[in-house]
Amino acid sequence: MTARATDTEPRPFGDIALPYALVAPAVLVALAIAVVPLLYALWLSFQDWYLLRNPTPVWGGLINYEALFADAGLWRAFWRTWIWTIGTVAVEIALALPLALLLNRDTAIARMASALILLPWVMPFIVLGYGWRFLLDSEVGALHGFLQAFGLAGNSSILNDPNMALAIIIFISGWKGMPFMVLALLAALKSIPGELYEAAAIDGATPWQRFTTITLPAIQNTMLIIGLVLGILAFYSFDLPWIMTRGGPQEATTVLGISMYKAVFTDLRPAYAAAISVVMLAILAVASFLSLKLRRRQ
Repeated sequence: MTARATDTEPRPFGDIALPYALVAPAVLVALAIAVVPLLYALWLSFQDWYLLRNPTPVWGGLINYEALFADAGLWRAFWRTWIWTIGTVAVEIALALPLALLLNRDTAIARMASALILLPWVMPFIVLGYGWRFLLDSEVGALHGFLQAFGLAGNSSILNDPNMALAIIIFISGWKGMPFMVLALLAALKSIPGELYEAAAIDGATPWQRFTTITLPAIQNTMLIIGLVLGILAFYSFDLPWIMTRGGPQEATTVLGISMYKAVFTDLRPAYAAAISVVMLAILAVASFLSLKLRRRQ
């Protein structure tokens, strides 16, 4: 009876508040890093702030959003960003899936390759971008000479071709993000019980049938979630296209990240850049919500 009476006694306030007090610093840091800049960008997007005219922001209402939707160049960058995002994720999946299937074999080579495959992921964008620029250089680039030997490149670097520059950088972007997808798919493959494959083999299923009926359904959720994360990172890309082509040639690789950068540092319109960032966030939020909702229905 005494134990039951003790259990019903109210907990001291200190015991209740201690967990919240321990978590509070992390919550405050998260708010300072994420929420406060977001709110500032939202506020700034409604200001009229042209640095050569207004030293401080003044209320402008929807002026930036009206200019945004009337900007033909920004619309081209918008569609180019979607091509960039979808293309990057497609390259990541196309490279990662066969590699994950190969690395799923328990061999010494597979274990060594699992460690080496992380190199593109951990490589800084500045090193990656200038490294590929050197390889594709028309004078000293080894890769340019290889492409030229097969008639795939002329005397100038392939990065100077408006028809090819975006495709080349999309491949490089997908190659960099591929290791993260490989490790995620490899973890999903390791979780599939081997008895399923044994039963399917006894029933006479071919390797392709085992892949489509066992492997693919087991890893498709992982592929969707990781693809969504990598797609969000690709949608916000700025560094790789800027390092490799500065958005050229002829704006062929100008994505929204570069448009936002130029709005601040070239056009001196930070409020307009804030409006672009808010629209980008809204688009990604809607796209992510629809993707996850579609997956739940399936």
